[in-house]
Amino acid sequence: MIREPILSINTPGYYYAIAYIAAVFIMILCLPKRENKLWRSIAAGGIGILTLIISVITDGILDIFFPVMLFYVLAIIGTIILVCDVHVMMAVYTGVRAFIMAEFVAAVEWGLYYFFRQPFHLPANPLTQSVFLLVVDGLLFGLFYYLEREESEDTVHLAIHFRELFPVVLMGMITFASSNSMVLIGRGLFGEQVLTGFFIIRALVDLVGVTLIFSYHRQLLDMMAQNEREKLQNMLEMQYQNYEVLQKSMEIVNIKYHDLKHQIALLKEDASRADALESLEKMEREISIYEAQNKTGNPVLDTILTAKSLYCQGHWIELTVVAEGEALSFMDPMDLTSLFGNMLDNAIESVEKIEEKERRLIHLAVTTQRGFVRIRLENRYQQKPIILNGRIETTKSNRSYHGYGLKSIEATVQKYGGSLTIDAHDGWFEERILLPIHDN
Repeated sequence: MIREPILSINTPGYYYAIAYIAAVFIMILCLPKRENKLWRSIAAGGIGILTLIISVITDGILDIFFPVMLFYVLAIIGTIILVCDVHVMMAVYTGVRAFIMAEFVAAVEWGLYYFFRQPFHLPANPLTQSVFLLVVDGLLFGLFYYLEREESEDTVHLAIHFRELFPVVLMGMITFASSNSMVLIGRGLFGEQVLTGFFIIRALVDLVGVTLIFSYHRQLLDMMAQNEREKLQNMLEMQYQNYEVLQKSMEIVNIKYHDLKHQIALLKEDASRADALESLEKMEREISIYEAQNKTGNPVLDTILTAKSLYCQGHWIELTVVAEGEALSFMDPMDLTSLFGNMLDNAIESVEKIEEKERRLIHLAVTTQRGFVRIRLENRYQQKPIILNGRIETTKSNRSYHGYGLKSIEATVQKYGGSLTIDAHDGWFEERILLPIHDN
């Protein structure tokens, strides 16, 4: 294998290696991490060092250009899989984006240095090149980090399948092939002065590729947000329909209960035998569960709380409620149903996982203070939830269907200009909502 002489305008291999490492580091910062972070970080550092060594050894050897590029891509994807808690499709998707990002930054950085060194009389030594690299790479990767960080919370919940992955891989391959083939071909056909124009075009091609890939990423996020809005709206309508059915059912049950209660009272008056009287009293105790009516001053809230109370009584869950329901009269019944329905459903789902029945506790309080409604829900939990940036991190493998109950709560709170705070400590999970009281 013959090493070809390196033209002065050719980007040094280690520039690309540094760019690849920086791009992967940015993506890792914006993605959820796996457990055993120490050894995984050490392994990822080893891959980075190996990438840097290979870039120096193979610099300028065109015969193995594409195998080396393939190694870089696999190293980026492998590092993401190693460190980040994402599935393979997401790792490939993120890896391709990181690779094209690094290609663009490295091309721009070396291009700026090459064109500015003569007008500004920059010394052609490693120190000057390193300072220039740190400044330009720092600015560009800082911008990319800002853009990624702004969308990271939504990115981790993207559902990436082959349909979403294929366009990104295709755009990445076209961008890389277009930006590098002209340099490889032009290297043997033109002189250095003409070849300079190819490097300008190369940077522009990389810029177009980065723009297309990031625009596609933004489009996926927008589609996901739209789908979530539709799902939340469907959930809201379904919950309200269930509430209407429940309200009618409760009215029928209440009528039957009161009729039966009076009938039992009459039978007890006529009962002469002790066993008959005992049987009637037992029947009365058994149906008394249906008298779990909550009188808060808000009929919608009363219906929701009654239904949840009945469920809790049948599943060994202690639900205590202190609520000034009339203070919530400014809320739309559909929003009220969604808010308290989701809060209580989440709490019930959590305490049902607790084996010790005496620890299945839920407390709900609705109070008013200085023009605000304070809603506080506390419940025990079996496993402490992971709370990051004020949100619960899902432990489910499918992140595309995560926490819609909590998202619905957040949407309702935001609609009324309120605030939501969640916390978990000392075995208790706590939701605190503060809503300004509006005119009806």
